Amino acid sequence: MKTNDSSWMQKLGRIITLVILCLLFIITITINVLPFFDGKTDLMDFGSFYASGLKLQNGENPYDPNSEYIFDISFARVEAGGKMINLNPPISAMVFQFISKFEPHQAMTIWQILSAGIYLIIVWILITFYRSNVRPGLVIWALTLAGLWHTLVLGQIYILLLFFTALGWIFLQREKYIAAGVAIGLIIAIKPNFIIWPLFLLISGYSLTSAISVISGLVISLIPMAFYGTKIYTQWLAASSLQLETLRMPGNNSMLGLSARFDSIPLGIGISILLIVALLTLSRLKSPNHMERSEYISALGIIGSLLASPISWTGYTILLLPIYFSLKKWPFPVIASAAILSIPFAIVLEFFQNSFTNFVILGWLYGWGILLLLGDVVTNTMMTKSIQTS
Repeated sequence: MKTNDSSWMQKLGRIITLVILCLLFIITITINVLPFFDGKTDLMDFGSFYASGLKLQNGENPYDPNSEYIFDISFARVEAGGKMINLNPPISAMVFQFISKFEPHQAMTIWQILSAGIYLIIVWILITFYRSNVRPGLVIWALTLAGLWHTLVLGQIYILLLFFTALGWIFLQREKYIAAGVAIGLIIAIKPNFIIWPLFLLISGYSLTSAISVISGLVISLIPMAFYGTKIYTQWLAASSLQLETLRMPGNNSMLGLSARFDSIPLGIGISILLIVALLTLSRLKSPNHMERSEYISALGIIGSLLASPISWTGYTILLLPIYFSLKKWPFPVIASAAILSIPFAIVLEFFQNSFTNFVILGWLYGWGILLLLGDVVTNTMMTKSIQTS
């Protein structure tokens, strides 16, 4: 009789858990979808890209902040915000120049639909590659990520970065080192801060992939020089100078983004350097039992790139997807990390200015999720080393 009662209670518990998860999924998706229908999204970041391309088309500085299309936002209570100009390298401006030939709102809608389609393809690729690890909950979770919806709302390019990240990750795992290097090189060309990933690969013995990624990234990055000379690079560097008002924006989940909330850029730079040195040291250790060697090194490289970058917006967090898919088991820190990354960005915007505590905790919310994921990887590494030496 007791056995039957216990079995019945377990079934009831699973049903209650499933109902709660379904309700959370519906609420999360609803909150994330609302910005598409409130009439306030306008062109947002896509407008800044459009402005950059339009100025380049007209022979002007593509990083000039004076344009009606540039996304301008202010959070006066925390002295954050400003004009969100295109800060991507010159190669991006050439792509945006092509986009600027079309009507901006239609172009943005097409880009949002295309981005959503690419994301679904990436999830399918990861499901196929990690078939033995995949559970229904993992797939559903991948569709709730704040980074995904924030990327779509803003008209950002992060899903394209995820595509190359997933390819680089999988090619490296399959020992296709040249193809992996090209994929990672494309990421570097679009976001140079990801040069940290090849550094981890170099230190860990993946010298061919590291070299190919740096060379291909450099070659692609130099293409604009043939058309616009070196001036466009100086314009980009001038626009990319560090500003507290930008660094302390909600959703900047880098170490600099955290230190900027305490009005210190040098502190963030120092912590970022120490973090990368520490992670490079860990990369020399044997990988944890629950990860392959290339997965472990790439995980450290990707997480290190996100935390050490000057700016690591909410949308960047989707680049962590291959790490979550690669894990055979999700201990509590990983579950907590995944849960944090699914909290809609709209909640951050609603409450992060209410107090200094909210400014630090909610304004850097997804950074805490990244740290939890890193903590699990590092802890498992140290446990593996301890077992070997005991």
